[in-house]
Amino acid sequence: MTNKSQHLLKKGSLFAMFCLSYFPLFLLLSIKIYIENEKYAHFGGFNQDAILTFLKHFGFIYVLLFLSLFAFIGTYLTFKKLNSKRPNAFPVKVNSIKSKNDEALSYLATYVIPLLAQGILGLYEYATFLILFLIYYKLYSTSSLIVINPVLNMKYGLYELDYTIGIENKISKNALVISNQKWIEEGEDLLIIKLSHRLYFAY
Repeated sequence: MTNKSQHLLKKGSLFAMFCLSYFPLFLLLSIKIYIENEKYAHFGGFNQDAILTFLKHFGFIYVLLFLSLFAFIGTYLTFKKLNSKRPNAFPVKVNSIKSKNDEALSYLATYVIPLLAQGILGLYEYATFLILFLIYYKLYSTSSLIVINPVLNMKYGLYELDYTIGIENKISKNALVISNQKWIEEGEDLLIIKLSHRLYFAY
C-alpha cells in the first residue's frame, strides 16, 4: 500500500490542467482581441515599428496560444503517464458517490465569465487578467477545483466518493476522483491511484 502515499500530480501537471480549464476563456479572449484590432492585421514589414505594433495589438494572443498548447500537451502527457501506472493502483469498493460534472457550469460562470466581461482590452486589463489568473491558480491547486474542469469533463467523469479498502476494512474514506468512466455506481469495485491530497484517478 505504499503507492497510496505517492503524489503523481506535479506542479507542471497541475498548471497544465488549470490552463486547460481556462481554454474556453483563452479562445474567446483571442477572438475578442483580434476583432478589436483587426485594422492592424496586415503585413507591415519587419521594421521595428511594425514589430512593436504587432506585439502591442496581438502579442497577448500568442501568450494565450502558448498557454493553450502547454495545457493540451501537458494534460495529454499527464494522463498517458497515469494509464501506465495502472499496475500500481489499489482496489476499493464504492459506498456512495456524487457526481461533480454539473459543477463545471458554475465554474465557468464564476471564474471564466468575469475575466471575459471586460471592455476594450488594454495594458491595465492584461495586467488584471494575469494577476487574477495567478490567484485563481493558487486557489485551484490547493482545493477541489482541480476536478472541476469543463474541458476535462468532456472526456472524463468527475466524482466525490466514499469508499472502503478491502473486505475486512469497514472504515469509509472520502476522496475526489477523476475517471474515464462516465458512470460509476454504488457498490462498484474500482482501482484507484493517488494524484495529490484526497485526489485520485480511477480505472
